[in-house]
Amino acid sequence: MERRVLDIATGRCYLSKKRGSLSVASSSDAPGVSERLVPFDEIESIIVHTPQASYSNSVVVELARRGIPLVCCDAYHTPAAWLWPVQANYEQSRRMSAQANLPDDLRASLWAILIRTKLEAQAAVLHNQNHDPSPLHELAHRVSADNCTLLEAQGARWYWTRLFGDEFRRRRDGPGPNGLLNYGYAVLRATVARCVCATGLHPSLGLQHHNRFNAFCLADDLMEPFRPAVDRTVLGLWSRECQNVDAEAKSDLVAVLARGVNTDRGIAPLSRCIEWAAQSLTKAVLERRPHISLPDSRSIVG
Repeated sequence: MERRVLDIATGRCYLSKKRGSLSVASSSDAPGVSERLVPFDEIESIIVHTPQASYSNSVVVELARRGIPLVCCDAYHTPAAWLWPVQANYEQSRRMSAQANLPDDLRASLWAILIRTKLEAQAAVLHNQNHDPSPLHELAHRVSADNCTLLEAQGARWYWTRLFGDEFRRRRDGPGPNGLLNYGYAVLRATVARCVCATGLHPSLGLQHHNRFNAFCLADDLMEPFRPAVDRTVLGLWSRECQNVDAEAKSDLVAVLARGVNTDRGIAPLSRCIEWAAQSLTKAVLERRPHISLPDSRSIVG
């Protein structure tokens, strides 16, 4: 059974634990309270946008115990706070120790794998939109452990202007499709963070991302090759003049995780590919070898 992203967008609501399920009790200016129960086993993550949400301690503890991310977003649909379980894997101590002592050259090689796949996936998005993907293919071919971040930045300048025009700038608080991208990335990031925590790695210890205010640097690293899947969906919404993060947009962006992807194990949902990628990254950390199991870049974007 594939889990689903639970989005809580508007109004006053109270989240609690009830009969082994998540209870979401909503109220409005009209009299009465409506309640829905969602089994915890069906939840991939919970993303909260409304500033009028409140939580019981029992539900917070249960979400942490099950490794279900609770993501609180700001007005730009950008994650502002996360619930992260302190106990997630029985081998956590050994794995975190190996992660903390990861050699710099291996760290750089793993980051290069992620960026190379990201550039190829971005090229696939451009190809699907009848834009010239060759500059991104060339950059991906040149990626090495020493230059991948510079090449990623060069690719971004080519990529975003072809998708959304010369005036577009990718900024979290920017206009245009930035809000849609923020929401799609928040959904993706929550899934990646859950998979990282489940494998026993520490989400704060990134390969490339380093920020003392960011508790999920490793999740931000590992989600890089999967971002173009969100980009293509946002492009489709934008072309249909869906410019706001409304119910239609949320449904399409959440569905990205369930999209079928061709892998060497057969067709699998994108969420399962992320799980395999996190598991292979853990194996790479423990065995000290530069390998991450990622699907074909063209398959990532559909």
